[in-house]
Amino acid sequence: MSDPFVAVYDEHFDDIYRFVLYKTGNRWDTDDLVSEIFRKAFQHYRNQQVDEGRVKPWLFTIARNTVIDHYRKKKEWVYGHDPEVLGYTQISELMETINLQHDCLKKSLLALAPDEREMINLKYIAGMKYSEISQVIGKAELWLKTKVQRIRKKMALSINKCMEVLK
Repeated sequence: MSDPFVAVYDEHFDDIYRFVLYKTGNRWDTDDLVSEIFRKAFQHYRNQQVDEGRVKPWLFTIARNTVIDHYRKKKEWVYGHDPEVLGYTQISELMETINLQHDCLKKSLLALAPDEREMINLKYIAGMKYSEISQVIGKAELWLKTKVQRIRKKMALSINKCMEVLK
């Protein structure tokens, strides 16, 4: 008979990996942290009696806290991008436009407060539902929906201004 934690691991590994990769900006730290996250989750899975619908928020809470601990140990806080993705550019006009859009998106994300980046990361990078995010960050779901909508508007203004300046 198969261990139920294996199904949890298989179902949520990709989401946790993307979340941590976004936070660290490099695959080496991400690999180490994701291993640590699932080790912690495995150790506490049976003891916690986690409900089926609460597994994903529970894992993301572990992931979020593990990343925070990682940066506390290093005494720095970096939001980065995967260097393997950023390193390849082409000269064509289409690629230049895409790079400009990417730069403007990056600038708008970096202009956000850390808690705002966290919400956007959980919603759009990790693909979590508002109800799950509210469990992870400990805020009401209605408050969260309103806050994310305001953040999106703020980012849209920032991206539009950036694109106008760069054209």
